[in-house]
Amino acid sequence: MPSTANCGGQNSDDSIIYWRHNVTLRRFMIVSGVLLTWIASDLFLLSLTNANIVGHGFWTTLQSFTGVDWRRVLFDDWQIDTWRMHLYTAYSLPAISLLALILLDRLVSQGETGLPRGVSWCGAAFIVGGAMFDIAVTVGHSPDLAMEGNPYVRVLLDSQHSLTFVYVHALVTQSLYITLFCGVWLGFLKHRQTIASTIAAASPGSVLDFFKAATGGAHLTVRQWLFPLHVSEVPLIYHYIWLIAIPVVFGISLFRWYAALEWLGVVQPDFVMRVAVVLHGVVSSLILYFVAMWRMSRQLQRV
Repeated sequence: MPSTANCGGQNSDDSIIYWRHNVTLRRFMIVSGVLLTWIASDLFLLSLTNANIVGHGFWTTLQSFTGVDWRRVLFDDWQIDTWRMHLYTAYSLPAISLLALILLDRLVSQGETGLPRGVSWCGAAFIVGGAMFDIAVTVGHSPDLAMEGNPYVRVLLDSQHSLTFVYVHALVTQSLYITLFCGVWLGFLKHRQTIASTIAAASPGSVLDFFKAATGGAHLTVRQWLFPLHVSEVPLIYHYIWLIAIPVVFGISLFRWYAALEWLGVVQPDFVMRVAVVLHGVVSSLILYFVAMWRMSRQLQRV
């Protein structure tokens, strides 16, 4: 099998693709993983204290299944203060976003493929437009943010912070979030040739081989690819950055367009539809991602 380190020029050498050689990749993945785990844990613990989300029946069922009174363990024995944790997480969001943006910028700069102007602008317009549309209609319909559902905006309001403080905090956080999402999109475009080169180097002869190569598993057997038992059997992390980030970016961006339409009364608020919209954005982006990589890698194989 051809080595991916020798296909596609400088962009696809070991210093970019492989975890052990790319310190920028390691830092970005480690820091992003820790930050996302922290935010997910915060929101999860907060949901456990919300009776509208998790009722008494949940705790009873969990105790009967595990034999442990987890409600007592979490909130009495360990004395986890979910409110304070949630508030401090809200305070830290601007710093978290800035750190992620700095690390992403360093990773994006490793890509040397030129940006296609039309595609770049269209993607950025979709991301920025959805966010601005959502923000504009939110402020227009609820200037005091009393109807805002964002949990981090709510905790700042409910903890008696001034409306000015909340607006400044939201402005900084949203600006960084939009820049981060656009950075992921532009980063993928700058790295697309590297990704396609690694797929082409594997010379996939079937759809299964293509998916293995596109997910960083070209050098693995099917068993290793699907069920890695050792660290050496884990697919290349480099591929998963873009494979996961792009669908998430456009899934959330599509949801923001939908949320704005909810504010305008064009569609009715419905949890199932909200989930369906996000899933539609994620799945559609994932399909387009694989189609683009298929076409690019096929073109490289013909050269």
